[in-house]
Amino acid sequence: MKREIDFFLTRWLAGWVDWVGARARGILACILGLTAILAVYTFLELGINADNVSLMPTNLPSRLAHEAFIRQFPNLEEAIFVVVEADTPELARKAAIDLTERLQEKSEFIQQAYLPGGGEFFERNGLLYRSPEELDDFADKMAEIQPLLTQLEQDPTLGNMTRILQDGLDELNESADDGADWALILDRLSEATLNAWDDYPIAVSWEELLLRDSSLDISRQRVIVVHPILDYSDILMGRRPIHSIREAAQELNLDTERGVRVRITGNPALNYDEMIGIAWDVGAAGVFCFILVALVLLRAVRSPRIVAATLLTLLVGLIWTAAFTAAAIGTLNPLSITFAILFIGLGADFGIHLGMAYVDLLPRRKDHAAAMRESAGKVGSALVFCTLTTAIGFFVFVPTDYLGVAELGLISGTGMFVILFLTLTLFPALLSTWLRVDPAQIEQARVRFTTRFWLRIGAYPRTIRAVSALMGLLALMLLPGLRFDANVIEMRDPESESVQAFRELLANSSTSPWYLNVLMPDLDSAVQLAAEIESLEEVDHVISLASFVPEEQDEKIEILQDVAFLFEQPEFPRYGQPTPRLEEQIESLEALHDYLASNPPLEGDAPLARSVIRLREHLAAFLSRIESDSDPARALSDLEAVLLGPFPAHLKRVREALDAQLISLENLPARLSERMLAADGTARLQVYPVSELGDGEAMEAFVFAVKEASPNAAGVPLNLVEFANVISFSFTTALTSAFITISLLLLLLWRSLRNVLLVLAPLCLGGALTAATAALLDIRLNFINIVVIPLIFGIGVDSAIHLVQKAKEDLDEEGGLLGTSTARAVYYSAATTAVSFGSLALASHNGLHSLGVMLCFGLAYTLISVLILLPALLSLHPSKKTAAEPDQ
Repeated sequence: MKREIDFFLTRWLAGWVDWVGARARGILACILGLTAILAVYTFLELGINADNVSLMPTNLPSRLAHEAFIRQFPNLEEAIFVVVEADTPELARKAAIDLTERLQEKSEFIQQAYLPGGGEFFERNGLLYRSPEELDDFADKMAEIQPLLTQLEQDPTLGNMTRILQDGLDELNESADDGADWALILDRLSEATLNAWDDYPIAVSWEELLLRDSSLDISRQRVIVVHPILDYSDILMGRRPIHSIREAAQELNLDTERGVRVRITGNPALNYDEMIGIAWDVGAAGVFCFILVALVLLRAVRSPRIVAATLLTLLVGLIWTAAFTAAAIGTLNPLSITFAILFIGLGADFGIHLGMAYVDLLPRRKDHAAAMRESAGKVGSALVFCTLTTAIGFFVFVPTDYLGVAELGLISGTGMFVILFLTLTLFPALLSTWLRVDPAQIEQARVRFTTRFWLRIGAYPRTIRAVSALMGLLALMLLPGLRFDANVIEMRDPESESVQAFRELLANSSTSPWYLNVLMPDLDSAVQLAAEIESLEEVDHVISLASFVPEEQDEKIEILQDVAFLFEQPEFPRYGQPTPRLEEQIESLEALHDYLASNPPLEGDAPLARSVIRLREHLAAFLSRIESDSDPARALSDLEAVLLGPFPAHLKRVREALDAQLISLENLPARLSERMLAADGTARLQVYPVSELGDGEAMEAFVFAVKEASPNAAGVPLNLVEFANVISFSFTTALTSAFITISLLLLLLWRSLRNVLLVLAPLCLGGALTAATAALLDIRLNFINIVVIPLIFGIGVDSAIHLVQKAKEDLDEEGGLLGTSTARAVYYSAATTAVSFGSLALASHNGLHSLGVMLCFGLAYTLISVLILLPALLSLHPSKKTAAEPDQ
């Protein structure tokens, strides 16, 4: 049957190429006109689907649980997290509050902006969420520092501040205190002498001075939760809300120059950055690989005209395949967008095989039509078989549940038939007209291997078989180390803002966006389940609405009332008093400098001693600069503002925090209650992991533990674990289907189990070595590079088919099978594919980078296996005369 098919294809393809050559100009006009139309259609209709969740089956338990959850509560998976960081807690709080209010005004693109833990309620009652022991420590600290605060409140001036410092240091020298609190105050004064000269001076944080080691929130980071209005018809669906957030931050002058940093993360922001990065990576890789493929082609065929014909054929094929994608699917996803790179690498193979056969025959036939006709007859049937096997390698992904690879399989599989048609039509039409090749120009072109290595390697078949068997055994031993990583953050560009901010949130269990949600019919049952789940070793803590009602409130309020007694409002505060004279202010700073020089406390390398030295040096520099400044009064005023300006507001906040009121479910903020308790009484639990879930095994352990306690759990960790299972199953199904389908096809065509096994053996070795190398280098499979091994199998079978086909002929060339033009064509075909795919290794996106790296060494293993192992296997039962020699 194989001979009949070969004979039919040889005659038909030779006749087709003759027909194309006779009508070359008309065919070119038709193809190029159609290409222009398809290019416009593609530009208008082809979109990008950045929603990774939509690529998964809708009937997954995790997706069903998620849908049940969002019917009751906001969809936090689509929330944007705005991370606001500042040089001081005061700046961070004010920036976050101002930005939240401004975002609420942008209702066109933002549904709601919410600042967790913010607002008057938590400002006033935050201390009640601490234990009585912690509040006792807080009370002791406040008692120690109360005299300083009272004096400063009575007279908040530089002169009084310097006197207080001197008195305090004098008392410290007579005590056993290590002076850690005073060291901190001196350091802040040192910073103030420097900041006072800045264009946008940052005020000293009295919150850090007064409230450090206390339970009041003095974090320099705040996180705003934004519920955006996403436009799913937009290629970048989160573009408008993200731009609105950046615009709001700009309007409020929230920038690093003023001590504030605003970063955006969350699923929409991650997808936004990912799609921009992937588009850039694929675009740059496409241009780069196009250039490299051109250079490899030139090296292979030694004819710029044939190279130009091949590249133009690839470009047209790319447009046709993209147009098919627009018509059949409508969008590209983060994985299928790589089809362009795959198409260039694989499509170049067709031009290389046909082009090298043409280069081999043209100098001998001296006639273009005859050489083209005979070239099509010689390699055409192999190209058809290779198209079928490669397309099968892609089409086996289509029935899988993971739409990411299913769509890639459909696009790339169809692209193989597109490039086959164009290689047998556009390519010969170009060489028959605009790119006609002069036989004399390629007379000296090398189309066979001439180096000693390739001519002699076939002389050692037994050694090759033994070494291959040993390598295969070692590869099998390493395979258990190959793992799948469900952490999608690790796939993305680690340098992008959204990824860096998201990782920081994940590292803190209190801010981690990767928690699980559990729904219970009422709050009482939710509280009971929370206690059960919180006892699991994989769980850090569980939050319910009841978690916001503190325990032992009476005891805590009594402690706070005792502290409040120390901070009663002074009867005669001196706010608004006239500013001291300039000379008095300078004299007070000079006096402090002289005091620090003559009375150093705690000699040696103690923290306080270092702080004293630092302040003394900064004061000297400040005073020296004052002398030469044209406006010393302004400089001193700025110093006082930086150091003492915010002090009254900070003290007021402390007093308000000491006036905490009893908290009950009824007086919790409405917005908080709405996020934890639905209108029908359904209660929500938030379950936080004990680790940051950067490791796939930790994520699985967390998900399985919570699911066992509550089967209706929903959330990102559960989605990722189930998505990983879907993709792993898709991978196994695709690989098995490709193996079986290609084997059956080859068996049907060749009617020879021996030839089928000869083709499969080097492919299996190449695949095993690829997986083993990935395990050895700790390159984990992920949602993108999972396609590597099925792809390598589908691609590598082409080279094996070409060599097995050639082995059936009389091989009189020196070096046997490796001395033929087919072997050299296989080499350069694999080289162009490796160069094309290897360009993805330059991507900043970790998923694409790992895909490129694995494809690169996977193709290298496959090429070595096919070019070296396959001839050694063929020598076991040579059916034709070969030049292979026995092992020496």
